[in-house]
Amino acid sequence: MMVGSLVVACSSSDGADDEAGGSPASAECTQDRVGGEATLGMGTPVSALDPVKNLGTGINGGTEAIALYDTLVRYDPENDEYVPVVAKSLEPDADFTEWTLELREEVTFGNGDPLTAEVVKESFARHQDPANRSSVQREAMAVTEMEVVDPLTLVFHLDKTWARFPFLLAGLPGMITSPAVVEEQGEDFNTDPTGGGVGPYELDRYAPGEELVLKAKDDWWGGPVCIETLRFVSANGTQPTYDAFRNGDTQLAFMRGPEVIAQAKEDGVEGVSTLDNSGYVLLFNHESGPTADPLVRQAVAAALDPEVVNERALGGQGLTTTALIHEDSVLYNGDKGTQPDSARAADLVEQAKANGWDGHLDMPCQANEENNNICLAIKAQAEAAGMTVTIEPKQVTEYIEEVQINHNFEIASWGLPLSDADPSVRLSAAIGTGGGLNVGGYADPDMDAAIAALREAPDLAARQAALTDIQTVWNETLPAAVYGANENFVAIDDSLHGIEQSQYALLYFDKAYIDS
Repeated sequence: MMVGSLVVACSSSDGADDEAGGSPASAECTQDRVGGEATLGMGTPVSALDPVKNLGTGINGGTEAIALYDTLVRYDPENDEYVPVVAKSLEPDADFTEWTLELREEVTFGNGDPLTAEVVKESFARHQDPANRSSVQREAMAVTEMEVVDPLTLVFHLDKTWARFPFLLAGLPGMITSPAVVEEQGEDFNTDPTGGGVGPYELDRYAPGEELVLKAKDDWWGGPVCIETLRFVSANGTQPTYDAFRNGDTQLAFMRGPEVIAQAKEDGVEGVSTLDNSGYVLLFNHESGPTADPLVRQAVAAALDPEVVNERALGGQGLTTTALIHEDSVLYNGDKGTQPDSARAADLVEQAKANGWDGHLDMPCQANEENNNICLAIKAQAEAAGMTVTIEPKQVTEYIEEVQINHNFEIASWGLPLSDADPSVRLSAAIGTGGGLNVGGYADPDMDAAIAALREAPDLAARQAALTDIQTVWNETLPAAVYGANENFVAIDDSLHGIEQSQYALLYFDKAYIDS
C-alpha cells in the first residue's frame, strides 16, 4: 500500500532501483559478487558512532552510521517517497497522528539478538532523553507514546499531525541500537558499537580523525554483503578529496564546493547529487545589535546580490537564488525571495543611520578560502551601500562556538539546509520560536503557523502552498538572507554499483558491489 507519496508496505528487496555507478536496474549484490574493498573519501571525519551523538548527515557521519545500523525506512529522492529498509511497513491513520510500524521477522543484531518492537521503543526513547543530547531530540519529542502491539508491531502516537513523520525514521531515530549492547558498553558504545546494530557491517578499526574501517557481516539477515571492507577517510577540503579520487586513492568522494563539483563533471566523473535548499544564507542576530532593527536587515538583504557572491567566491558555479526553495527542487513553486536593489539598500542605510545606527556590522568568518571569499564579497556589497563591515577570521571550531553556541555575531554566513524530504524539520529547529538551532533568536507567530501547516501538508501541492506562505513571512521579517542553494555531489568510481541515496545525502551500501 502507498499513502500519498509517503510509505510503501512492500519489501525493499522486491525489484531493484537504478543504481549509482551506471549499472542496469537488474544488477544486484549476489553471492558471486562478494569481495573487495572500497575506500570512501568523506566530507569530514566521523566523530561519533552512536546515533544519539552522530549528526546524521552525509557530510557528518550519517553514512558511516547507516552501514552499522541501517534505518527503518529510506527516503527515495527520485520518487519523493519513503521505502522500507528494516521495516516491513509503516502506515499512518487518517490524520497522520498515529503511525503503525511493522518489522520484518528475520532481523537480528550483530550479537544475535532479534529486533523487536520493544527494542525499537527503547532505542527511539534514547533520542528523547535530554541527557543524551541527541541532535534530533526536539523532533523525537513529537512522539508522545509508543504502543507495543505485538513483538513485531509498534504504534507511534504523535502530539499533532505530521504527514512526513517517516522522515524521522529515515534518520537517526531510525537507526536502531541494541539495548543490551548499549548497556554493556556504556560510554564506549560511541567508539565501539560492535554487535549493537542491524546494519550490514561491523566495526573493524576506528581511529578518530584518521579512518574508520568496517567489515561486512558474513551472516547478515538481509543476505550477502558484497563489499567486504568499507574504509572511510577524509581529506582537508573538497579539492584534496577530489584529487584523491582522481588519483585512484579512493573509489568515492563526497564533495560540496561548487567549483570542484563543476571540475569533476567536466572531467566526466559519474556520481549522484542531492540538493540543500538554502544551503547559503546570511544569518541576522535578532536578539541584539543593529540587525535587531528590521531596517538594517532589509538594507543588508537589498545589498546582497547572489550573482556577485557567486562570481567572486564560487567561480560562477554556485546555485544562486534568494528563495528558500531552489528551482531545481521538487518542492519549487515559483516563489521568490527578496531581490537585490543597491539603490534601495543605500536608502535603507540612510534611514537606519538617521535613527541612530553608526552603519557598522561585525562579521565572524571561517578561515578557509571559500568562506573568506564569500565574506569579502558580502562586505564589498554592504560597503557599497554605505555600511562598514569588519570581518573576524576564525577557525571552524571557534566559528561554530561563537555563532551556534554563544550567538555572538551580528551577521554570519551560514546554511540551513532544507531537505526536499521534509523542510519543516529544519525550519522548525532553525527559525521556529525556541528551536534548538535558532542561533539568531528569531521569533514570529505567523512563521510558526506557516511551518506547522507545512508539517501537516498531506501531499506535494499542499507542501508547496505552505512553503509559499513561509516565503511570504520570510520576505517580510527576514530571519536570514538566502543567497544560494548547495549541491552535494558524490563522485563514484565506475567499479562501484548499487549505492542508494536518502535524505541529507546519506548513502546505503546494503546492495552495493564492486565489478570484478
